[in-house]
Amino acid sequence: MVFSSILFLFRFMPIAFIVYYLTPRRYKNLVLFIESIIFYSWGEVRLFPIMALAILINYTAGLGMDKFAHSKRARLFFLIYSIVGSIGMLMFFKYTNFFITNINALLGTSIATLSLTLPLGISFYTFQTMSYSIDVYRGDVPTEHNLIDFGAYVVMFPQLIDGPI
Repeated sequence: MVFSSILFLFRFMPIAFIVYYLTPRRYKNLVLFIESIIFYSWGEVRLFPIMALAILINYTAGLGMDKFAHSKRARLFFLIYSIVGSIGMLMFFKYTNFFITNINALLGTSIATLSLTLPLGISFYTFQTMSYSIDVYRGDVPTEHNLIDFGAYVVMFPQLIDGPI
C-alpha cells in the first residue's frame, strides 16, 4: 500500500485514525502496532517474520543489557548480538546474490543465485532497531520493557516506508 493510493488515503488512513482516537490511552500503542502490521503486511505479509525477528533481536538485546547493567562484558555481548543479528539479516537479503555472482565470476563456478525478495523497509528498520540497542548500550535511553511499545516504535506505518535512508 502506497501513501498516495486511493486505498490508503480514503480507506486505511481514515479508519486507522478513527480507531486510534477512539481507543483508550492505555491501548493506543497496541492499536498503532496492529495498524502498522496490517499496513506493512498488505504487500509483504510473507516477509513480516523478518521484521518481527529484527524487533525481537533488538528488544531482547535491550533487555539483556538492562538485566546485566553491572557487567560491561555482558552488555557488550548483547550489543554485538544486536549488531550481528541486524546487519546479518540486512546483508543476507541485500548482498547474498551479489556475493554468489562474484564467486561464480572469480572461481568459474555455477552456484545458483537465490530468488530473494528484499523486504520492504529493511534498511530503515534495521538501522532504527540497531540504533536503539546502541543507545541503550551507551546509556542514552532507558530500556523499553514493553514489547508492544517497542514494536510500535519500529513499525509505525507513517515512517516505515517513507523512503530510502
